[in-house]
Amino acid sequence: MTPEAKLDTERTKISEFGQRMLKDGLTLGTGGNISVRNGNHVAISPSGVPYDEIEPEDVPVVDLEGDHIAGESKPSSEFRMHTDVIRERPDVGGVVHTHSPYASTFASMGEPIPASHYLIAFIGDEVPVAPYETYGTAELATAALETLGEEYNACLLENHGVLAVGETVDEAYEVAMMVEYCAQIHYQAISVGEPEILSNEAVTELIEIFEHYGEHTDSQDEATEVPVGDALQAERAAVSELGRQMLEDGLTKGTGGNVSSRNGEEVAINPSGVPYEEITPETVPLVDLQGEQVAGKLPASSESPMHTAIYRAREDVGGVVHTHSPYASTFASLQEPIEASHYLIAFAGDQVPVTAYETPATEALGELAVEALGDEYGACLLGNHGVITIGESVEEAYEIALMTEYCARIHYQARSVGEPKILADTEIKTLTERFADYGQQS
Repeated sequence: MTPEAKLDTERTKISEFGQRMLKDGLTLGTGGNISVRNGNHVAISPSGVPYDEIEPEDVPVVDLEGDHIAGESKPSSEFRMHTDVIRERPDVGGVVHTHSPYASTFASMGEPIPASHYLIAFIGDEVPVAPYETYGTAELATAALETLGEEYNACLLENHGVLAVGETVDEAYEVAMMVEYCAQIHYQAISVGEPEILSNEAVTELIEIFEHYGEHTDSQDEATEVPVGDALQAERAAVSELGRQMLEDGLTKGTGGNVSSRNGEEVAINPSGVPYEEITPETVPLVDLQGEQVAGKLPASSESPMHTAIYRAREDVGGVVHTHSPYASTFASLQEPIEASHYLIAFAGDQVPVTAYETPATEALGELAVEALGDEYGACLLGNHGVITIGESVEEAYEIALMTEYCARIHYQARSVGEPKILADTEIKTLTERFADYGQQS
């Protein structure tokens, strides 16, 4: 192998992300493939090798025309689709092809995934569909490239699967995750109702916001001069721990959602755009009750305005959890409340109310959340977005987030096969009073 064709880092990425595709349920067996570009060379998954058996040294390398130039293993049969996209899209450094089940359902129907959830903007105004062509052919490569055009970061392959692209393979993989998440939300929403579809103007605004997702601002750069030190140690530890727990419990995907814990006039909140598994208590930034970052090297979550708006309005609140949990987010995309079809709804109130859609990371979204929560609710849905839960402590807020998703799932499944029974207001009042002392010793 020539020195320029080694691509050690890129071949390692193929091995790692292949195993992650299996773990995250984006493919089965040896389906799908991944590629990473370095200059005029591309590392790509080997053909027909189980992902859990692929070592970096097994990963072949091709040039931009698809010619096999290094590695003993045969390149993926879909090498043409990868190299055509990478060659014609200079902004693309990584390509991920999955057979994820919800997105592949729409691919098999030949229907695009519309903007029923705001995260569609990671892809474009929708996830379009490339017409069917036989796998591994130049015709499929051409269909995919034409469907992506210059504006889309993903497309469905009719009767096949998903193609996602990004400046890096990490970004392409995140896009693939967002495609599957949006597909699941849309599938579930149309199964029980009629989801609200975001306007072109709203999606255009979101696309512009996501172009700068996780970037520092001048004010945040100034905050790096103020060390966190020993401040809010318990709160920062809780934010770090519960962020990981959100992933483990299926309450979010990727870097979506956020957690905060209040102590007096300061709030510990997870940093923006950082994978939860990489967040330690020491890296958790602090903001004041106006949302201004006061300490920490990493920028605070973009949803700080919503968290701090709730803290200012509700002195009883010591913790806020924002999730993208799939069943609750289905009702958020329907812009319907979760009704009291299960008694555990009383952890949140007589229902889980829902707001209209508002641009994420804005004061306006915070105002809608405050209005929906009022003085009586422990949770609300954010239209076409997700869930906000609150509690006297962040641990209590997290428990309500779990209860909200559980009740959403029960209500969704009941709606899928019949007409759920809704508990009377008097019974909800009884339950709410009981839950107020839940677990307390008399």
